[in-house]
Amino acid sequence: MITFIDLIIPLFLAFREGLEATLVVVIILLYLKKTNQRAYNKYVYFGSIMAIFSSITFAIIFSMVFGGFTGFLEEIFEGSTFIISGIFIVTLVLWVSKEGPKIRKHLEEKVGYSIERQKAFSISILTFIIIIREGIELVLLLTGTASIGSINQTTTILGSTIGLAISLIIGLLIFYGIKSIDLSKFFKATNIILILFAAGLITYGIHELIEAGIVNPIIEEVWNIKHILPETFPDGNPATPEWLEIIGSLLKALFGYNANPSLLEIIIYPSLLILIGLVSLTLWRRTTNITIIELEKELIKIS
Repeated sequence: MITFIDLIIPLFLAFREGLEATLVVVIILLYLKKTNQRAYNKYVYFGSIMAIFSSITFAIIFSMVFGGFTGFLEEIFEGSTFIISGIFIVTLVLWVSKEGPKIRKHLEEKVGYSIERQKAFSISILTFIIIIREGIELVLLLTGTASIGSINQTTTILGSTIGLAISLIIGLLIFYGIKSIDLSKFFKATNIILILFAAGLITYGIHELIEAGIVNPIIEEVWNIKHILPETFPDGNPATPEWLEIIGSLLKALFGYNANPSLLEIIIYPSLLILIGLVSLTLWRRTTNITIIELEKELIKIS
């Protein structure tokens, strides 16, 4: 039986990625509406549809390859995949940190340039690239959480569908002016979550390589608190409160929580959080300061 606890992880991840992709489309469509260029809407729709189909194709191929190994090879493949996925998400975090504060302006300038140069198809390419990036990111996150946790394929598909539907509804509300959202705050909040995801995926990837005997753990097990905060729900221990089992399973699926980590994992996880967080914060502040300076210059010109 599928429960809300099973659905919440894929639902949340799909909602986050879906909302970011939807906001991009909404920004472009609102700009075309504002500039009375609705004839170019079809290029946005075409790029979006192609990106969705490409994301589904990637998900099918990736899941087939991901499930094609067993034993030692499975541990090596999963460990490598988790690390690569984490690094990929880090690059997206840094991109959002750099572009987030000015993403609306950036998109509008790109679309405006395409219209002026009569390169309408580049609007489709722009939409496709941004949405396919979110699609690939979602596939990697869902694959990682499903492998780390105990989420089955049916739960993943159902939860993802609900999450994407909610993000689409919010996008429609924003487009028709019923609801507004502060993009800067949204990207800043989701960046924090993605940093935790990325650090968890990379650390769990290293855990898999330790299990395969490829990486030295330094100390194999520093502590073991499975009896206090287990990694699975249910964990089979009647003495463990159910709510702790739920929290533990969510932490494992979302952030790669390990109740009996090695010393190498303990070193790597906080190091990644600090490093990625500092770089992301530096990029964000730098971009914000540049945006403020540009705005001040525009105000001086007007006055």
